Amino acid sequence: MNKIRRRIVITLGAVALALGFTSCGEGGKYVVANDCVYYTYWTFSFGQINDTLPEADPGTFESVKNWLGHDNKRVYFKNRLIPGADPATIEAKKYPLSYDKRDWYFESAPLHVADMSSFEILNYDRDLQRLWAKDSRYVYYDSTRIEVEDIKAFKVIDYCTATDGHHVYLWGQRVEGADPASFEVLDGGYFKDKSHVWYIHDLVEGADPASFKIDKEGHASDKYGPIYNGKRAEE
Repeated sequence: MNKIRRRIVITLGAVALALGFTSCGEGGKYVVANDCVYYTYWTFSFGQINDTLPEADPGTFESVKNWLGHDNKRVYFKNRLIPGADPATIEAKKYPLSYDKRDWYFESAPLHVADMSSFEILNYDRDLQRLWAKDSRYVYYDSTRIEVEDIKAFKVIDYCTATDGHHVYLWGQRVEGADPASFEVLDGGYFKDKSHVWYIHDLVEGADPASFKIDKEGHASDKYGPIYNGKRAEE
């Protein structure tokens, strides 16, 4: 795992947490009180938050984990309903993954697994909460289902990158024109193969992959000059 890219994603997650946009990972819990069900968690900006689950039945509600609960009709990930999940068979896997007799779920999103019997988790990055999984027919990146050319040859490169030997897949999307044999994951959100350089999702127009490099400070450049956030300095 390259440290600069991991640090960028972790820092962005910490900023969102500090602003109070998210609950603290697995740190919340369910509380049944006053004939209501609450999901309670703490944020830096607003302190303790108690979100009411308005449709939850307090008489039948059970907490599977501190981030997964259900009543006799519905299943919840934290304070969000998991549509279509079966409360009678729901089970918790690694946070934020759960499954029932019909499907797997990433946070509150159904994966729509095509073949439950062959489903397997290929890679789960606990720090970044990024998932690669597959069954006999499809690959799954977080909650995105991907049709690949060669499912048997599919392998994960890192938390956001994978290949089936014919194509490269980045953040759950096929990278058009990428050469799997020469594809490299670089620091600072950059990627390259023998013919192209990419920044995050986008092609870096005119970049020379042979001379492209990232220095110790994380600055990108090629033989034509420096590149900032995927753009030429003069652009």
